[in-house]
Amino acid sequence: MATRDAPRAVEEEVMETTRQAGDPPGRWLGIAVFVFGIALLAVVFYIAYRDLVVAGPITSLAPVAGPQLTELAIKVLLRAIFVFLMGYIASVISGKGIGLYQAARGRGEE
Repeated sequence: MATRDAPRAVEEEVMETTRQAGDPPGRWLGIAVFVFGIALLAVVFYIAYRDLVVAGPITSLAPVAGPQLTELAIKVLLRAIFVFLMGYIASVISGKGIGLYQAARGRGEE
């Protein structure tokens, strides 16, 4: 019976030594990573807007057929994938910043 209580005693000891106060450098780092991710998202939206403006109205495109159509479709698809990946990565970075900020908060802070 004494050996069963040993892990519980270690667990209670670990719980008592949990940090109560926040970690200010961690909080600032979390905010910085979040702002960096938001800035990347702004760049992605700017790139998408710029590409949309440069493309012009769809009705002004001359009729395209054959190999030119395939080449155009591949270019458009690659650009869309590139913008999507950049936006996804920027969102993940922003999420990591929020997670870092939350982890740096103390137990009693809301």
